Amino acid sequence: MKKSITVLVTIAASALLLAGCSSSSNGGNSDLYNTAMDNGNSAVNNKNYSEALAYYKSADEAKSDKSAKANEEQAKGLVKAQNLMDKHSLSTAKSTLEDVRDQSNGSSKMKDRAKDMLKQVKKIKSNRSDLNKDIKNASDMIDSGSTDSAMSLLKTVFDFKGIEGKYYSDIYKKAVDLMSQNASGSASSNSSNSANDKSSDNNSSSSNSSSSADSNNPAAKGDFDVETRKVNGKNISDSDITKARQDLTDQGVKNVAAWSDNDIVKAIKNAAKDGRSTIKASDIKN
Repeated sequence: MKKSITVLVTIAASALLLAGCSSSSNGGNSDLYNTAMDNGNSAVNNKNYSEALAYYKSADEAKSDKSAKANEEQAKGLVKAQNLMDKHSLSTAKSTLEDVRDQSNGSSKMKDRAKDMLKQVKKIKSNRSDLNKDIKNASDMIDSGSTDSAMSLLKTVFDFKGIEGKYYSDIYKKAVDLMSQNASGSASSNSSNSANDKSSDNNSSSSNSSSSADSNNPAAKGDFDVETRKVNGKNISDSDITKARQDLTDQGVKNVAAWSDNDIVKAIKNAAKDGRSTIKASDIKN
């Protein structure tokens, strides 16, 4: 803020100096105009659009001119668009940047900058959409009791490059809150389970014989369809599962979140049979 004020004061002082030095000359306004335009162009080259805006405004006031006015509007648009992007108002930022790009008599460099920022806005919108879907799916998984899958999905959110940056900070907070809430819920559930376990100890003697008979029965644990986490003699870790989910997402596979960890393990094994370390959607069907 102090830097911006200093720049504006310097511009104003320069304008007064030029006006004073050339007050007896008919070319005074032209001198101020040319100096301000040159400084504005230099600021654009340095991508300092707030500074460029101040210079172009000074040039426009010194001499009414289409180029100065157009450049002033473009610089104003670029500053506004960046502020909108920082606040996640991407649709409005897009509209503002399109105006900068289409400005008549404007700077070609600022038009190019607007085009680059439009591409950035498009990418940010796409990323935010995908990340918000992951948050929603993780929340739904927790509600349905698929906690492990939810945590794996949240990990992919936390692993997203730039997740803590200004364009995704609100989504990062959602992910942190969701994980914290689940941790609290798990603690509460564990306490409840502990109490239930104690109350059931009194009845354990009557069920010991039945439990003993079922102890080696996979069906008693619901393990008929559970894949062992080993492939080619190596353990399949949680990070391997997370990477596999990301590989599917990168391939454009939809509803990856709907796949359980067991499904992913199975897919990893099927891929390994084909000599691949990267899974495909078809691997889950084999």
